[in-house]
Amino acid sequence: MQHPREFAFLRSTLLSIVALGTAACSGGDSKNIADAGIPDAVPVPDATSIAPTLFTPRTDLTDSELADQALALMGLGSTPAANNCEDCHGLTRQRMRYWQAITDVSITSCYADLNLETQAAARAAIDCMRKVPGDDNSMYHAEHVGIFSTGAHLPWFDFAFRRAFGEDYQTEYDNFLAMAGMPRGNQLPFTQDQFDIIATWFTRGVPEVDAKIPNEGVPTECLPGVTAAVGAHVADMKINGWQAINEQNSLLMFGCDGAATTLDCLSAYPSYADAGFSSGWSNSVADQQIRILRESGYSSSFWTRSSADGRFVGNGAQSGGANSRVVDLQRDVSIPGTGFYDPAFLPDNTGFMFHENGAYLCDQNLLVSEPTEINYSSDPDCSATQNVGLYQHLGAGVEGNDYWAVAGPFANDNGGHNVTRRDPEADFSNGSAIALTPIIHNGTNYVDKDTQTFSTPLQGDAVLSTSSQMVISRQRGPSQRQLGYVMRKINSTPVGDGYQIELEEVARYCINGGKPAFSYDDRWMVLHHYIGNSDAQELGFTDASDPGFSDYANQAGANIYLVDTLTGESTRITHMEPGQYALYPHFRSDGWIYFMVRTLGQGSEHIVASDAALRLQAAEL
Repeated sequence: MQHPREFAFLRSTLLSIVALGTAACSGGDSKNIADAGIPDAVPVPDATSIAPTLFTPRTDLTDSELADQALALMGLGSTPAANNCEDCHGLTRQRMRYWQAITDVSITSCYADLNLETQAAARAAIDCMRKVPGDDNSMYHAEHVGIFSTGAHLPWFDFAFRRAFGEDYQTEYDNFLAMAGMPRGNQLPFTQDQFDIIATWFTRGVPEVDAKIPNEGVPTECLPGVTAAVGAHVADMKINGWQAINEQNSLLMFGCDGAATTLDCLSAYPSYADAGFSSGWSNSVADQQIRILRESGYSSSFWTRSSADGRFVGNGAQSGGANSRVVDLQRDVSIPGTGFYDPAFLPDNTGFMFHENGAYLCDQNLLVSEPTEINYSSDPDCSATQNVGLYQHLGAGVEGNDYWAVAGPFANDNGGHNVTRRDPEADFSNGSAIALTPIIHNGTNYVDKDTQTFSTPLQGDAVLSTSSQMVISRQRGPSQRQLGYVMRKINSTPVGDGYQIELEEVARYCINGGKPAFSYDDRWMVLHHYIGNSDAQELGFTDASDPGFSDYANQAGANIYLVDTLTGESTRITHMEPGQYALYPHFRSDGWIYFMVRTLGQGSEHIVASDAALRLQAAEL
């Protein structure tokens, strides 16, 4: 039986390789890869020619067998194969997942049509494999070929170049082999049978990779990559995620009364310029609106989160006579509370959580009832959840399933009260693990179920998506500094009163910052990053020694970045002045982003809203 993931790939883009039959093997050809093409006697394809098979899936091998054979072929182990990939690349877990991610991208972008029935189709596939698609002078780029670069010398690629370039194909094909063919140097090219094993393992999603490759310790590089699983998930969430659900349920969004579109929401609030801020805060995204929703009147502590409808904004309180506060923007008041920190709101707009010597999950009607203060440990609308640790984040199943909380190792992040020049430490250990806790509402109270823990070595600050189907963590690198983010898919299956859960790494994003937050459709993440010397050029200076950068060097600051989960592309959406710290960004349900702005030397802060994600998404249409 075909592996489920493998089938998912093949049915959408690779079904043709099954229908076309088995290609001829290369027969253990020992020539260098640049000379490993098909003999010149093979005729140029005519209109009736059928493309050979790219690879034949090895459905006869289990995941474990497939992993063993693929890794042995690539050179992992005590007796490396002659075609040893490890001569050039460290065969680490991260490397395998990176190759998987770029392969997933190549499948959808370059190999959607494997039949190559026309010259135009062949030229399109080949053009896709260039560094700059569309530029005939651009070199071929192995990253755009994916793991299929290890089969560049095999019949399908030869056929593609013959069909695309006709009798004069050889020079172009030789250039492709020299630039993008793998393995390089004096290593033997893979036979078709060997390539079938490797290609099958990667299109299955490199199963058993953690079991087969030892923990390599602290990584020294970040290899960005987003697998096809992310695209499938985001496509599903566009229809079935919390943004769509809340819209279908006519959730009334704060500040949207009378608004013709979501972009017209919050128009009653002043822009940052009208509020007296003179910087070019919004100059990074065309037409972006940044609205000042409220001056807090107190100094907050640690992160800020808001309700799905955007009405309530909660954070710890460092001043103002309370441990924490929830701002009701509709009434323009802040509600003091006994909780200390770690606000979180459920994505269906029904509940919220604070920590006060334990986590308390409260009915959101408590806030709607206009309380003058909240005592989390004694209020009947609040329930103690004994299994939920600090720095928790909340989500909810999108098909009526349980609520979820994630917690685990964390790095304190309360910057901007004083000069803060770098992102939080990432001193996570090999023993780091995340804890996932399902929570139900029994009609009266919230009740947490048994917690399950999962090893996430050298990672921490885990954040759950609103759908409870993705979790992202900050990755430790050298000197306990961050080295990007790692995202995993949470595959949970109800079993009795609990769940069977498996975590699958699906992406790495090579940008550094604080704990991110997901949009309600899981398409975007948003995070803050403290300004340091390495940011000088991005902010328009020659380098950190530029006299114009001196105020940043002295006062630092923080900016907000928006990350596209589909591509990993990041966009800075603020340009804060020296001493201004844009912090703790997060989404409300309709796509508006809220964040806090702390300014050195001021005792209060500002609650700010941005439509940057909405603007970027509208620009795609």
